[in-house]
Amino acid sequence: MAKQKPVTKIWSDLTQWLEEASRVVGKEAGDLTLKGRLKLEIFDLNRMLKETFTALGTAVYDEVFVKKNDNWRQTAKVMAAIRKIKSTQRKLSAKEKEYKKVGKEAKRKATRKKS
Repeated sequence: MAKQKPVTKIWSDLTQWLEEASRVVGKEAGDLTLKGRLKLEIFDLNRMLKETFTALGTAVYDEVFVKKNDNWRQTAKVMAAIRKIKSTQRKLSAKEKEYKKVGKEAKRKATRKKS
């Protein structure tokens, strides 16, 4: 006949398991919250990028076809739009990398514990 664990040992194992499970759930909830915030920031950066490209197109059209300016590349509006596009693209790239990282570290730690 198999030896039974005392009730106190079973209770101790159960509470330990519950504590560990609540830590994991808390971490996952935090990761989901962070991912949601990052997704929103990525969406906003994409929106800003589209608006800036539109402003760039408008500025180029205005300089080339309305004002007949041959030196349109050097105008303040065009240069400002290009700087803003480059800056927004860098921010977007950083946010996308951060988004991909969220949760990966926790998964690696969980995989190591199982081994």
